[in-house]
Amino acid sequence: MPHLFARHAKDKLNAQKITEIVASCDREPIHLLGRIQPHGALLCFDRQGRLIARSANAAHWLGAVPAIGETIRDEHLSPLSRQTIRAALADRASQDESVECKGADGERFDLILHWSGETLIVEFEQISLKAPAATQFALFAQRAIQRLQATSYDDVPQLLQAAAEAIRAMTGFDRVMGYRFMADGSGEVIAEAKHDDLAPYLQQRYPASDIPQQARRLYVLNPIRQISDVNAPPISIEPPTHPQTGVPFDLSHSVLRSVSPIHIEYLRNMGVGASMSISIVRDDKLWGLFACHHMKPYRASHAVRLSSTVLTQVVSILIAQIEAKQRALADHRISEQRSRIAAALAQAESPLAGLVSAAQDIAALVNCEAVAIVVDGEVVVRGKHSAMKRELLLELAQHLARERTDYFVSAAIDEMLPAELASGLRSEGVAGCLAIQMLGDSRKTIVWLRDELVETIHWAGPPDKVVAMGPNGPRLTPRGSFEVWKQTVTGRSRDWSDVDQNAARELRSVLQEVALMQMRESERARTTLLATLGHDLRDPLQAINMAMLLMGRGLASNNDTAKRVEGSTRRMQSLIGYILDVSRIRSGMGLGLRRVDVALGDLLESMAEQARLAHPGMTLDMHIDNRAATVHVDPDRLAQAITNLLGNARKHGDTSQPVTLTATTSAAGVAIEIRNRLLAPPTVPFDRLLDPFKSGSLDNPANRGGLGLGLYIAHAIVKGHEGTLAGRFTEDEAIVEIKLGSGDPHEAAP
Repeated sequence: MPHLFARHAKDKLNAQKITEIVASCDREPIHLLGRIQPHGALLCFDRQGRLIARSANAAHWLGAVPAIGETIRDEHLSPLSRQTIRAALADRASQDESVECKGADGERFDLILHWSGETLIVEFEQISLKAPAATQFALFAQRAIQRLQATSYDDVPQLLQAAAEAIRAMTGFDRVMGYRFMADGSGEVIAEAKHDDLAPYLQQRYPASDIPQQARRLYVLNPIRQISDVNAPPISIEPPTHPQTGVPFDLSHSVLRSVSPIHIEYLRNMGVGASMSISIVRDDKLWGLFACHHMKPYRASHAVRLSSTVLTQVVSILIAQIEAKQRALADHRISEQRSRIAAALAQAESPLAGLVSAAQDIAALVNCEAVAIVVDGEVVVRGKHSAMKRELLLELAQHLARERTDYFVSAAIDEMLPAELASGLRSEGVAGCLAIQMLGDSRKTIVWLRDELVETIHWAGPPDKVVAMGPNGPRLTPRGSFEVWKQTVTGRSRDWSDVDQNAARELRSVLQEVALMQMRESERARTTLLATLGHDLRDPLQAINMAMLLMGRGLASNNDTAKRVEGSTRRMQSLIGYILDVSRIRSGMGLGLRRVDVALGDLLESMAEQARLAHPGMTLDMHIDNRAATVHVDPDRLAQAITNLLGNARKHGDTSQPVTLTATTSAAGVAIEIRNRLLAPPTVPFDRLLDPFKSGSLDNPANRGGLGLGLYIAHAIVKGHEGTLAGRFTEDEAIVEIKLGSGDPHEAAP
């Protein structure tokens, strides 16, 4: 194929000049051209019924017409024409859709009128001698509409294909194309019904410049447009401007309005002799078109056009129904995933843990190749790019924070991100990303990633602008070739749909809701801690006060008083220690572990002795398979954790049965299991018992004087050792197991 972009030197203009010419083209007043097509006549009347303009061929088609400045008299026009015009002048609301009347030589015309401001525009459109009765087209349209409504379509292209076939059968055009506009203003033919010997245009793309902005506006105002003969010379309106305003007559709603010379040239280059366009309008916006082409001059009657317009309006409704159904299915899917994600976040120990546990649903929210979860300095990637460099994702999160944006979407990151960052992501095969970010106690960033999609677009001819010199300087000209011109697009991913973007916003909403819930929980926790501390410190303070009072009155010895004060002080220290531990854990400060090597057997024996002293009468059976093994732990903190667990076993278990502690070592690490017999199984799962502010923590009859924080602190201590604490219940037993990692145990040196 020869290079279609070769141009003469005089055609070569810089990009800025072309942009200026395009803008000028967009401003062309195509509704104010002052001309009509020759297959009819036009009359303009003011509010007083005086003729203020007429087409140059009015007398030829209609016979006697009023002179400029005169009103209609009985010798003018046909009786029905006079009656219809006078009724419209008397009452602006009295406008029939069309009236069939006669012209000078008995020619049949559709009389169509409308008000444009204070001007009544009356058009006489010639009716073909071969045109069937209007009722025939109405019946055809009704049946076609019934077929469309009775059929269930999986997608919009199927619907438009059926509609294009119905319109072609009704109108008789050689080709009818269903044309949908893209986000960038270009259009794609997604349905086509045509004569067998015509080359197909299906799936071809047309650049946005093919339909200038002012033409798009007219397509919304006037949903149907016909050009009956591209080679027919236009007819002037005389005078060309309104006598009072000096402005050309606004023919936006005219059926005979002439056409821009550039569009006529465009159609000639396509080999089209006549055309008709029917607008598909959704929510007052131009969604698409049915473009009808005939290779020779051809005219669809007013009745045919009305029937086609009604059918297209039904198509617009059906498109809305298909899209609404697709949205409803997507909304239902997103709602289910949203609920699962919210539940995972609410139950998780940390934002990262919650997001990671919900990663599968987060990835499924949006059609993508991979999803990245970035919480502060932690990065987790799921999907195809799980091995990509974490530094790139951290930098992306930092970039969003610097730009103070909580939402980012791009199908071409080269155009939207800093060059170095975009280059790094592109080196990983990523071309598009959709990201949300939320700041707070921790910065959470979710990034959905899409790979490059190398796409071949089939344009109907080269989509570049062609500039030629005219009498008024350079102007755009329509392209001369409509052969398929292939363009390979790289550096882009699939576009992010509205559904994708709504899903991302839904996730951000979930993060906000969970964060708000956690803020409320933190406030409740703080209030509970203060209330608990005040409640539980009162008793030992009262005991100290009473002991000192008794000693002062000589009712207690110094020895007794010292013991009571010492015991109450220990209780106060224990309470304050609990509160400080919980505060450090919840604030993220950690417990400040000091880890050393200690003998496993000695450590557990010491803990057992403390438990027996704290709980007289408790029977504790211990089984340690390797007493000589050492563990790298904080002995005081681990002792605190295990002592808390043994205390819980004593307080909430059957005291007539022993508590069993078993420690085993293996290549996987150390496992410490504590079992006790239950009086009754708990009514909540073990994980719920890890909540420090669960209902019933205070004033629990089985734990009088306790805060209900021991299990929560024990869990945090084990987690601080990179271990796990898990529990389960059988019908009559509680089993809690601590596992410390494989790096912890090792044999003592001989």
